[in-house]
Formats: sequence, C-alpha cells, structure tokens
Amino acid sequence: CYQEMIRETEQEKTGFQILVSSIVLHILGYVIYKHNNKLYESNPIVEKINQARKIMRENVNKPLSLETLATDLNLSYTWFRRAFKEYTGISPAQYLLQMKLNRAKELLTNSNLNISEIAYDLGFESVSHFCTFFKSREKFTASEYREKFKL
Repeated sequence: CYQEMIRETEQEKTGFQILVSSIVLHILGYVIYKHNNKLYESNPIVEKINQARKIMRENVNKPLSLETLATDLNLSYTWFRRAFKEYTGISPAQYLLQMKLNRAKELLTNSNLNISEIAYDLGFESVSHFCTFFKSREKFTASEYREKFKL
C-alpha cells in the first residue's frame, strides 16, 4: 500500500490526492487493528467475550439475562461488562440490542412474518416497544423498512 501511495503521488494523475488519503486511512486502520489485537493476543478474557458473543447471537430470540450469562462464564457482571465494552467498543446490552436489530431487519426483508410476530419472536415485551426501538435505530418504521428493502 505504501509503495502504491508513493507511485501515485509521483505520477500526480487526476484525483491522486483522494486515492492517497484513502491509502493512508487504510494503513492507519491496519496499524490500529494490529495494535489493538496485539494487546489482547494472550488475554484469556478474549475467549470468554467471544463465548458470550456466540451465546448472544445464538439466543437473540430468547430471553437472556446478561448477569446470568456472566455468571455462567464464571465472571462478575461488572467486570464482564467493563471488559466486554473495552474489547468490543459497546456494552453487552447494546451488543444484544444490535443483534436483535440485525435479526429484525433480516426477518423484515426475507420473511412474510408480520411485525407483531417479529416483535414477539425477538422477545420484545410489546409490539409498540419493538416499533419504538426499531424507529429509534433505523429512522424508518418497521413497515417502511420492509417496504423499502424487501427482497
């Protein structure tokens, strides 16, 4: 990437500045990625966090207590929450909500389930709670989303 950036800079073709700035961002992103992953390379908590994320993905449509999940992984919830957020950038609760949102979007575009069925399938207390949640995250209602993105 670095050599390509130098070549493009020397040639000064039209638009080379945009290309070069993109390459620089790519290189910086890669350096940060490598640095952050090196910090966790031999950290046993990473395995616990990955186990937790797997359990959350597999149980997105079931009631899941994050406190119980932490206990099942032999971790205190406070420590688990802090480590999870430090590693992923978001709290376990936000991660789980993101999983629910992704699943809702998938069901809205790839199934004929009605919105109430999707809401209850994902474990929301009520359809209105689901609709409020969905609109706050997507800026579309679930119906509008389905209409716009249905396959």
